[in-house]
Amino acid sequence: MPEYRYIARDGAGRQQSGTVEAESREAAVLQLRGQRLLVLEIAEIKRRDGPRSFSLNPLEYRAIRPVDVERDFHQLAVMLRSGLPILEALRIVAGNSRIAVARVWNKIADRIQQGDSLTEAMMEHKVFDRLTLALIRVGEETGNLDFVLDHASKELERMRNFKRQVISALAYPLFVMVFAIGVAIFMLTTVVPEIKKFLAVLGRKLPPITQALIDTSDWLETHGPYILIGLTVFIVTIVLLRKVPLTRYWLDWLLLKTPLFGRIAQLAGAVAFTRGLGTLFKSGVRIVEALEITEALLSNTWLGRRVAEARRQVLHGESLSKPLGEKFGFPPLLYKMLVVGENAGTLDDILDELTAYFEDAMARLIRTMAAFMEPAVTLIVGGIVGFVYAAFLVAMFSAGGKG
Repeated sequence: MPEYRYIARDGAGRQQSGTVEAESREAAVLQLRGQRLLVLEIAEIKRRDGPRSFSLNPLEYRAIRPVDVERDFHQLAVMLRSGLPILEALRIVAGNSRIAVARVWNKIADRIQQGDSLTEAMMEHKVFDRLTLALIRVGEETGNLDFVLDHASKELERMRNFKRQVISALAYPLFVMVFAIGVAIFMLTTVVPEIKKFLAVLGRKLPPITQALIDTSDWLETHGPYILIGLTVFIVTIVLLRKVPLTRYWLDWLLLKTPLFGRIAQLAGAVAFTRGLGTLFKSGVRIVEALEITEALLSNTWLGRRVAEARRQVLHGESLSKPLGEKFGFPPLLYKMLVVGENAGTLDDILDELTAYFEDAMARLIRTMAAFMEPAVTLIVGGIVGFVYAAFLVAMFSAGGKG
C-alpha cells in the first residue's frame, strides 16, 4: 500500500507531520480529515523495491562525491523539518540514490541503528571533511540538525561554484598551452627531419636560419628523452618531498614566495581560512576548536602553522589577529580586518565579507593570468610555425638562386 508524508494543522492550530498509508492520495486526505487534521501538504513517498545491488549502468557505481552530499544534505534537512526521524530520512535518501551513494547512506543508517551518532557514522567516509563533521556534531548537540544540514549544503555549493569558476577560467589557456607544446614537438621531431632530408638532396650550403632550425631539431632529437626523464624525476622528487613534513613546510613557504603563483596560493589559503572559521563560528563552535579544524583545512602547511600559532596564543588569552599578522603568509588585509572585527565584536560578519572579497580577488587574478596566457601561447605557436616555414623557404630560394 502506498505511503504518504504529510504536514497538517490540528484543531488548536499546531502544525503536525508524519506518514500515513492509504490506497490513494484522496484516501489519505480523508483519513487525516477523520482525525480532525487540516492537510497543508501531502506527497507520496516513492520507494524502490528493496535496495539495488546490480545495474548495467557503470555510472551507478561511481563513488559518492561532494555534489551528491550537497544534494542529499538538502533533502535530509527538508525531511527533518517535516518531522521524520533521521533514520527514516536516511533510508529514503538511500532509496532514491544511485547504488554507490545508497551504500554510503545505508551504512550510516546501520551505524545509527547500532547506537552511534550521525557524526560518528560519517567519520568512516572520506567524502565528509572535518568542517562538515564539525557542523554535524554541533547540529546534533544543539538539536538544530536540519538548519546545520542546510547550511552545510549551501557551503558545499559555494565551494563547488568557486572551483568551477576557477577551472573554467584556466581550461582554455591550459588547452592552448598543451596544444602549443604538442605542435612544437611535432614540428621539430617530425616535420623538420623530413625537410632536412629534402634539403640534403640539394647539396647546397644552408642559410643561417635554416641551419639554426636543423641544429635545434637535432639537439631536441638527441636530448629530448633525457629532458623528459629529467622532468619526470623532478616531479616525482617534489611529490616525495611533499610527503616529508619538514620539506613540505619549506616547499610551501617557497611557493608563497613565488611571483604570481605565490599570490594565488596566498588568496586560496585566505579563502579556506575565512570560510572555514566563519562557518564554524556561525554554527556555534568554540574559537579554539574552530581554529584547530580550520588549520586542517589549509593545504599549505606554512599557513597552517600560522593558524596553529594563533590557536596557541588564543589559549593564552591573546587576540586572534596578532599572530596572523606577525609573519609572512596571509594577505595583510586579513590581519587588518580581523583587528576591526575583534574590536567591534562582529568577527563572524567580517569573516563572511573577507571570504567573498578573497574569492573575488583570486578569481580576478586567475582570469587576468588566463587572459595573458592565451595571446602569449598563440604568439609562441605562430612564431614556431613561422620560423619553420621561413627557414624552409629561405633554403628553397637560396638553392634556386644558385642553380
